[in-house]
Amino acid sequence: MLSSTIRRAWSVVSLTILVSVGTGLSTADAATYRVTGADSRGLAIQSEPRVGHVIRYVPNGTALNVACQINDGGQVDGKVHKGRPFTTWDRLSDGTWVYDWYMSTPTVGADGYSPGVKRCGATSGVPPVAAGCVDWPASKFLQTPLTRAANSGAGYAWQNGSYYDEGFHKGCGSATTMNQHYALDLGMKLGDPVLAPGGAGTVEYAGWAPSDWRTCGKYVVIDHGGGWWSVVCHLDQVKVRTGQTITDNTIVGTVGGTGGFAPHLHFSLMRNAKITPSGGVYGGQSARPRHMRHLGCTAGHYDHITKGQKVCH
Repeated sequence: MLSSTIRRAWSVVSLTILVSVGTGLSTADAATYRVTGADSRGLAIQSEPRVGHVIRYVPNGTALNVACQINDGGQVDGKVHKGRPFTTWDRLSDGTWVYDWYMSTPTVGADGYSPGVKRCGATSGVPPVAAGCVDWPASKFLQTPLTRAANSGAGYAWQNGSYYDEGFHKGCGSATTMNQHYALDLGMKLGDPVLAPGGAGTVEYAGWAPSDWRTCGKYVVIDHGGGWWSVVCHLDQVKVRTGQTITDNTIVGTVGGTGGFAPHLHFSLMRNAKITPSGGVYGGQSARPRHMRHLGCTAGHYDHITKGQKVCH
């Protein structure tokens, strides 16, 4: 989905940040400011208001839509204001973050905020994670698991099946079941190609789910390192084998309805799960999809996935 060529392009192209679906913010709440004073690499656009979560860099002069500010983010470059660490960050209208020091927003006051810029509030539009579950880490690659071929070339699908804690989407941290609280169902056609939502990794299991997991039908489990796995279920065809190394562009299978369902794509993310000798996944924690990048619909990322959302390739 996110080819290396396109990812490189993202790091050098000057973009005006637009609204992405699922952020809970709109351009009506935003004002446009410009990047100023950044070094030759540019200003880092990050998925969290702290260092180490870089999505891409944009050069000086780039116009960005600032929706709100916080003053309790991370400190960058040792910047100090009024004798205190400078921790003011701007949340953009697509849900990403930039360090305010390098923006043309009004000078930050003693309270850590620019006059006239809205304060974000505690949750910034993202609901708290369910008890016992975890967020997928912003530092790890995450992509929508469909391609531009989805739904007869439409390049998108609707999250129109079971949502969090509905149907078979149960369990945050059970030691004996396949925790699927944050699993998602995307409406797709039989035979549509499927990518691993976690991008590159190693195939932990590929084939028919064993008897106690039979509702998954044919499924693929990918190990993305650090204890993080992704799972895609109900496949019509499995295109990879156990032990295979894949990239973010590897087609791991095609959409089906195996396991007793109408064709659709069920996918989930987990941390520190285990697998039985016969290939059943259990234990660990269900992980909420966060910062999921996409190429379609003007490109960008979904800060989190909402019920009934349109999801682009």
